[in-house]
Amino acid sequence: MDVRHIFHANANAAGTPAAAARTTWAKPSIGVFSFVLFAAALFVTWKYDKEQAFNLLIGAVIANATTVIGYYFGSSSGSAQKTALLATLPPPRPGGG
Repeated sequence: MDVRHIFHANANAAGTPAAAARTTWAKPSIGVFSFVLFAAALFVTWKYDKEQAFNLLIGAVIANATTVIGYYFGSSSGSAQKTALLATLPPPRPGGG
């Protein structure tokens, strides 16, 4: 079986409006949730004067920001561009040629 047939079937299924509608809210909502959670934790540790926990959370926020930047501008971004480019290729001809 030609791998191109599998790729085009997956690309066509993932490119449907229903698939896009299911995934458009997920990434922003996870980002907002994690931001609110970190903000609440920072506020609580600051309010109750827990310096060690506050410093730990600051480190976690920096690590999280680094991960997000790496995801959107690093190898995952290149992978998404490659997938979009492959989706523009014409479908394979029957018979594998």
